[in-house]
Amino acid sequence: MPKNNMPKNWQPPAPAWQANWDNSEDPLVVGYFGIQADSPKLLDAWAQTALVGKYAPEKMEQGTYIDKAEVKNYLYIAYWRRSVYQQWLTANNTSTWWASDERLNEGVGYWREIIAMPLDRLETLNSSTQPHGVSAVADELEGPIEEHGYAGGMRDRIPLSENDKLLSNQKISALNEELTVASQKLNNGQRIIVIPPENTCVIRSGQNWGDCVGEQASFYLKQVHPVLLKGMKYLRDNPIDTQCYSMRFVDTKTDHWANTSQSFGLGYAADIYAFENWAKSHPTHLAILDRFMNMVMTFGENLQLKLWHEVVVLPKEGCEFEYINCHKNTGLLSYA
Repeated sequence: MPKNNMPKNWQPPAPAWQANWDNSEDPLVVGYFGIQADSPKLLDAWAQTALVGKYAPEKMEQGTYIDKAEVKNYLYIAYWRRSVYQQWLTANNTSTWWASDERLNEGVGYWREIIAMPLDRLETLNSSTQPHGVSAVADELEGPIEEHGYAGGMRDRIPLSENDKLLSNQKISALNEELTVASQKLNNGQRIIVIPPENTCVIRSGQNWGDCVGEQASFYLKQVHPVLLKGMKYLRDNPIDTQCYSMRFVDTKTDHWANTSQSFGLGYAADIYAFENWAKSHPTHLAILDRFMNMVMTFGENLQLKLWHEVVVLPKEGCEFEYINCHKNTGLLSYA
């Protein structure tokens, strides 16, 4: 593990664990499958046949959020090994369903974002030994680890950063907000396929307060969560200042779309430095950190809040985003 940014004699502020996979030859894939509609029923009908069976994902989650255009989105999150994902594509006729002209005439917006997760471009962090997200399909959680709690720790946990700066040449500027993103428009623009730029950084950063009760739950919901929402909104609404292409703040749901005590931010940025710079110096993140540390100091060893994240720096190939009848600010669509 590279430690290029770790301060000398560093002592982590709190214990943390990271995921470990034995089989690095078969990397991971995550698929985000969404619908913009008043109800998830059309996407549910697809998922109930497509995301089951022999090649079903190893882990699946669901969530909802209201986007910048005030449109409600329902989404499924599915994790596979790449070899299984490729078999799933063929066996379940997924490509045929998404490519069908029926999707164009159902009065809703569909989107799918398929992300390759090579293990040398991936890092995870968990504040407890309870795994979340992609860590739930790992062979084990390692820890406690040293490489966290300092500026650059996220990069230090990505193996490829030892010999690659992971920089992007795709920046958003005040003069030209549009990126040079490879895209293909089909069906008179109703269907748009986007290939995200190499080294785009994707973060999924989650919060689980389900084990917090009484005063601890109240502290999180009244003191920490509102500040977190403010930070996510700033990233979503200020792409030029932050180089964050897209940020969604998602409420995690059960498999029947019932509420849970979990949430996560799903963000795409020009590169890993965009998120790093925001975390290191921007007032909205410093406020989040301040409120969280207050919670840690208040409850100490009894703290039941669980935080986690996964970060992947995208490879040149293996990722594909598709948007069908979606509004122009969906995901990376506005940069197509």
